[in-house]
Amino acid sequence: MSCRNVLITGCSSGIGLALAVHLARDELRRFRVVATMRDLGRRGELETRAGTALGHTLEIRQLDVDCEESVRRCVEAIPQRRVDVLGLLFNDLYCASKFAVEGFCESLALQALKFGVHISLIEPGPVATEFERKLYEEAATLDLSGLDPETRELFQGFYLPYSREVFAALAQSPAEVAEHTARVITSESPPFRSQTNSLYAPLATLKHADTSGHLPLAAFQRLIFQHDRLFKASLSLLKLLQWRKRRDMDHTKTP
Repeated sequence: MSCRNVLITGCSSGIGLALAVHLARDELRRFRVVATMRDLGRRGELETRAGTALGHTLEIRQLDVDCEESVRRCVEAIPQRRVDVLGLLFNDLYCASKFAVEGFCESLALQALKFGVHISLIEPGPVATEFERKLYEEAATLDLSGLDPETRELFQGFYLPYSREVFAALAQSPAEVAEHTARVITSESPPFRSQTNSLYAPLATLKHADTSGHLPLAAFQRLIFQHDRLFKASLSLLKLLQWRKRRDMDHTKTP
């Protein structure tokens, strides 16, 4: 059996580290792992983060790290790449960088097939990592004194607790995403897009169900801002489903 070379970008923690460990433990020794690069994730209100010279420099650096460096590495080795499929509130530049990587890979995929190379985008949705925890800590300490009261309340009073609830209900572990990614890597005919979280898939489906973009925006706006009780109840149900899914997987793996 031939050994596959796997380049993992962003391997200090989270999904990258979990994938490296998963592949390194492969009993059939099918993988040779090379780890490099990193992601720079930032959350918060765009005006506050880009309103100063330092803030502007950091935002440009995020685009450089998350997007330009990803493109550079793709050109060098055409790695499989994790992206996000949905735009998220107060995640402007983070989503911009991920969408840029997705567009780049979508354009490159057809050309790569000519040389027998398959490009796959892994789309996991929420993932509970130390990386994410640190982002919340950073977001909670942002200086929002220059914002108007309505935007400040939207970020502090709504977005931060709302985002934590979504992660608590839907988030996968890095190990779950790594296991899914390993299956894609070893597939004889890997898909171009692969969503790892079946509970998150319906939310992503809304984006493609209406080409005008009105349906997902209206649905999220009503669910989040007008029917928050229903939204929280739905999260509780999804959290239960996620727990049962993990329990069933654990039973399946137990000899």
